[in-house]
Amino acid sequence: MKVLYVALHDPTLLDLASGVDHFHYLAMIQNDFDVNWIAPNPKRPLWIEERSARIFQRTGKRFVKYPMSIVWTASQAINKLVKTWKPDVLLTMNMAALTFYHGDVPAVLSRDTTFYGQQQFWPVYGNLAMAINMWQEKLAFRNSARILTNSLWSKKVISTTYGIAPSKIDTFVLPSALPARVIPESVDVTGWKKLDSPFRLLLVGRDTTPPRKGIDIAIEVVHRLNAAGLPAELTICGTQGQADQYIKYVGPFSKSIPEQLDKYVDLYRLAHLLIHPAIFEAAGIVPSEAAAFGTPTITNDAGGLATTVADGESGIVLPTWSKPEVYVKAILDMVKNPGSYYGLCQKARARYEQELNWDITGKWMANIVREVGNTPQKKAQE
Repeated sequence: MKVLYVALHDPTLLDLASGVDHFHYLAMIQNDFDVNWIAPNPKRPLWIEERSARIFQRTGKRFVKYPMSIVWTASQAINKLVKTWKPDVLLTMNMAALTFYHGDVPAVLSRDTTFYGQQQFWPVYGNLAMAINMWQEKLAFRNSARILTNSLWSKKVISTTYGIAPSKIDTFVLPSALPARVIPESVDVTGWKKLDSPFRLLLVGRDTTPPRKGIDIAIEVVHRLNAAGLPAELTICGTQGQADQYIKYVGPFSKSIPEQLDKYVDLYRLAHLLIHPAIFEAAGIVPSEAAAFGTPTITNDAGGLATTVADGESGIVLPTWSKPEVYVKAILDMVKNPGSYYGLCQKARARYEQELNWDITGKWMANIVREVGNTPQKKAQE
């Protein structure tokens, strides 16, 4: 079966799009499809669209995610290649490429969240931009034979807000984006994560404007833990800031450079807990990466995080937008019960082995692609 992978960037490169584009593409190759790929988005929109974006920035809001020139060009590139290469199925994370897609080849769209869902937690677009974003997105959904998304929350939004039948939507937890070579065959949680040393918190993420990753919350948590009598330290990977006696900033690291990748995964191995107090997260890759090293995640029910992190299995999911004191209490309660903590570490690793890796997810995705390719499709299904 021939699969055309429509990429966001060059999918052969691990460091782009957090590695997710790369692993979608690799899943098709490893599951014996005849794969071709294209990354059709132009590098720059029209000058008038760039000028409009600058005007929007003055209002404190973002311009549309995909300017119309990019949407049109990407869709037309796909329409043309479908006619010449004649694939059986399209697979893509690139919503823009499907907005004006008119080919007869069925498309599978993998989308971590929706513009509507994001806006409810993290409102960065104005009303006009949101109307355009959602119009484009709805067209892309209707031009897809199947939609894959990374949380039950996102599936509900796609169904109820965009009017897409639930039977057309499949959910998978976003797996780790780490290469197989750095994943340990087993974890030594009592050796790696002894509780007689300072409690090591890790936060991984590049913060944005406006802030989204909850770095300020994590900083307050580590200070409050020390004030409460629990020696604790916080390592923040991927963002620069002001260090102090409890806080260290490192990275970012490149996954494609072996020496940097080794330093990066050591952070997961040595951490007692990944703290991810995001204001919004569509799905989140880092909790799945942490689980590979038996490191649980403490987070909150914002966006798709309650699917990424299974409460009581791969971590602790607190109520949406929990305050620092709620994180502190949960951590102190956990440290008081080492057996429960180490059990959570083991369950986090077990969940990685069962569903948070691309071997399992890739086979699941390949089965859906085969099913779509072998099923007669109706144009613009709803």
